[in-house]
Amino acid sequence: ILPYSRHVAELQARWIGPAKPMEAGHNGEALPLVLFEAPCLLRTVATETLDRAGLAWRMAFSSPSLGGIWAAVAAGLGLTIRTDIGLPATVRAIAPGVLGLPLLPMMALHLHQKDAELDPVAARLAEILLEAAVDTLPEGARFGEGLRAVA
Repeated sequence: ILPYSRHVAELQARWIGPAKPMEAGHNGEALPLVLFEAPCLLRTVATETLDRAGLAWRMAFSSPSLGGIWAAVAAGLGLTIRTDIGLPATVRAIAPGVLGLPLLPMMALHLHQKDAELDPVAARLAEILLEAAVDTLPEGARFGEGLRAVA
C-alpha cells in the first residue's frame, strides 16, 4: 500500500466467460485463459489459483487492452478474471464450481494520491472518483473503513 492510499472496498474476483452458456466441462483439456500481458496482478491470481487447485491451463489469448480481453472472451476463446464492476453484456460471471473452477480471492480497491494534502481541484476530483466507485460497487462488496457514509 502506498503512503497516501485510501482503502475503498474488497471485491470478489470472478471467473468471466462469454454471455452464451458454456459446455459443462473442458474434458480434461487445459483451461483456456484470456488475460492481460504480463506483468498483471489478475493474470498472476488466475494462474496461481488454478495451479493450487491442480487444474491445467493454457494461455489462449493475451492483450494489452481491456477491449481486447472482452472481445476474446465474448468470442469464446477462453475465460478471464475480473470483478463484477463494468462487465459488458457480451460476458458474464461464472460461479465457482461451475466447470470445476476454484473460488477466486477478494481483491482490494484503493484510491491512491500523490501527496498527503491535495490542492482543492485534485481533492474534488478524488471525491468524485470515490463517489463514482462506491456507487458502482456490486452487492457483497466490503467497504473500507468510513466509506459507507459516502454510499
